[in-house]
Amino acid sequence: MKKKTLIIILAALVVIATVLAIIVSKNQPSKSVSEVIIMQGGKETKVDLGKLQLTDVKATVTRANGKTIEIDSKGIELKDLLAEYRGFTTITVNAEDNYSAELKADELQTEKNVYLILGEENKPRLMVLSDSNAKRDVKNVLSLELK
Repeated sequence: MKKKTLIIILAALVVIATVLAIIVSKNQPSKSVSEVIIMQGGKETKVDLGKLQLTDVKATVTRANGKTIEIDSKGIELKDLLAEYRGFTTITVNAEDNYSAELKADELQTEKNVYLILGEENKPRLMVLSDSNAKRDVKNVLSLELK
């Protein structure tokens, strides 16, 4: 009898734990795939690229090794995304895999050159169209640090 009671209690606890896990997971705020965090002076702002007015970005980029990359996506010029921010001279672009690349603020002044586009699976991707190598072609951008 005691063994049967113990099994019933354990089964009930498993059911309760499952129900609670489902309730908690539904109440968690979800991170949008196309979300980027902009950090400056200790302040973090989340921006969902998918909710912005994006433009068509079409270009052919030739790398130093002769390889060409065709870009045909939606995106936003980085200077437009960062228009309300002041006082920074560098931008560190951080990817989900801990890769990072750095841009100088002056580089944003060249028209139609530095973009955040929606790349694979609608994840943010940094594209510097004038670069001859792919070091600053950052996939799965997680954050932009303005310094």
